[in-house]
Amino acid sequence: MTVQSGHPQRRGRSLFFIVCLLMLGFIGIRLAFVSPYVASYDIANFTLAVGQYDLANLQPHFPGYPFFILLATGLARLGLDPVRALGMLSTLGLASGVIPLYLVFKRYSFDTVRLLGAFTVVSTASLVTLAATGMSDGLALGVLCWFMWSVEQARYNRFRLLPYLLFGLLMATRLSYAPFGIILLFLLWQVRRDPWQWVSEIAVLLLAQLAWLLPVAFSVGGPASFAQLSLSFVSGHFSVWGGTAQTDDASLLERLGLTLKQIFWHGFGLATWLGLASVLFLCAQRIRPLPLWWSVTGTGYFLWVWFAQNIDKPRHTLPLILLLVILLVRRLSVRWLVPFLCLQLIIGSMALYRQAHTEPATLQLAEAVTDLPASATVFTDEEDRQFLMKRPAATIVPIGSVSKWRAEPKSREVYLTGRLLDRLQAANVSIEATEVFRFTSDPRFEPEDAEARLYKTSFN
Repeated sequence: MTVQSGHPQRRGRSLFFIVCLLMLGFIGIRLAFVSPYVASYDIANFTLAVGQYDLANLQPHFPGYPFFILLATGLARLGLDPVRALGMLSTLGLASGVIPLYLVFKRYSFDTVRLLGAFTVVSTASLVTLAATGMSDGLALGVLCWFMWSVEQARYNRFRLLPYLLFGLLMATRLSYAPFGIILLFLLWQVRRDPWQWVSEIAVLLLAQLAWLLPVAFSVGGPASFAQLSLSFVSGHFSVWGGTAQTDDASLLERLGLTLKQIFWHGFGLATWLGLASVLFLCAQRIRPLPLWWSVTGTGYFLWVWFAQNIDKPRHTLPLILLLVILLVRRLSVRWLVPFLCLQLIIGSMALYRQAHTEPATLQLAEAVTDLPASATVFTDEEDRQFLMKRPAATIVPIGSVSKWRAEPKSREVYLTGRLLDRLQAANVSIEATEVFRFTSDPRFEPEDAEARLYKTSFN
């Protein structure tokens, strides 16, 4: 009887380790297909920061992302190209999320079904694809998973201080995830009648933030200089070209529609009908809502994205995708879980390969700019650092406002990018220009940069 009862346990343990090996194989594929391209302005800033951290020179931009840059710099010193070091770190960060998610999901030891559920969350095609770039999103999502696990532990008075420490780490990785701090208010409410515990948790919360804020502040000359830099960045973020609800010409209802599109079309579907249809497998069973504290926190982040983020960039909705996939998979059986996982793995793997082997449109344009004569001046929006990395002979001038455009001297050969032209025309600046170059790339990866154009104009 003892031998017979041990067989199912051994089989379950063997299946568990087989799934672990398959997971490691897929993670290895993701690392092999990390994007080698400086595909956006933000990636250019991060790449430069790996070589020389200079917050005042936007290497990277505020608030500095010290945890992300510190780890990436360590990988780069091992001989990796900076942009690949960033992408590999982000990919590994997202993959690490499978551990805390499994610990949250599991009901017993070697729970293969819950392991598949945790792996499904970190295998959602949009999360995997956007993590395989030089952005901090993948690492931030991984830290967010660990933070969620720590909160669940703290609710039952285990590791009570850990959520506050991990929240500091999360802010040092990606400050835009700040609304997830709402859930810490629920933890503080639990200990409101114990003043010493309440004070100790508040103290750890503050110290965890100071642990990354102070080194970054002193890197730019001290707290006063850092405060001035932060005010300058915030005023720029909410300026005419900031892309938030405060400055967007679209109505709040239109922004809501775009937010939902980014969540479901670019998030769940990765801009494919097959990916979107795969969600049907998750909706086949009755869904149990998330606990109140996570529902309130998720709603807070949704409002943050809707009102205060540049919603043209799908990566700002990634934490919402993470929460929604957790909501959908945490109670599913294998027969519904496996089809969704397989479809997401197929879509994600194909997208990773394409992203790693297709040069973004902006970089194609940057190479074309290198053929312009030295007498030319090219005015850009956010493409200037990508252009400068190609070492063009022409003069590259970034424009961040209408007033700067009007103040800049114009040479005989004047070029401007399509993004800049669109923004100037939207600001009622009259410009007659002739298109010189046009390049396109896959809109699933950088939708706002999927088309790159260069125009020529003249000034008398």
